[in-house]
Amino acid sequence: MHGSPRRLVRLAVLLLFVLASLTAVAKSGSSNPAVAIHSADDQWAAAALAKDVDKSVSFCGPDAAILVPNAPAAEGKEAIRKWFQEIFNIPGFKLSWRATETAAAKSGELGYSRGTYELSFTDASGKQVSDHGKYVTVWKKQADGSWKVLRDIFNSDLSPAH
Repeated sequence: MHGSPRRLVRLAVLLLFVLASLTAVAKSGSSNPAVAIHSADDQWAAAALAKDVDKSVSFCGPDAAILVPNAPAAEGKEAIRKWFQEIFNIPGFKLSWRATETAAAKSGELGYSRGTYELSFTDASGKQVSDHGKYVTVWKKQADGSWKVLRDIFNSDLSPAH
């Protein structure tokens, strides 16, 4: 990412402000499921950016699956925990995403978020590797009113030869 450190700090502060605002709206009892899903998605992204395995896994429901590209799906909380542990331990690993669209079924039981992601890491030869792409996450409303990941899938915008 290009830009001065000062600009990046301002952008990070702005992002945190927006996240805090969305969280406040969702926690204030918003009856809009799309807003609550957006807030949950943002909070999940923040946990992943912080490389917090436990917090990242906490956003996944008991029957969740992450459909990982070029690998078997991580199905269930233990497989998802293992996947997060493995990727967070990759040297220089950084993952961020941002929802650009959220919606919920009229029943209010299921919804989705869609957006873009960026990731980077250092490969075994010391080379910096970067990727960006898109994702869709299906969210399921829980008995306590929270939203948890049911299915998550993401894939790269880069060509396979990249």
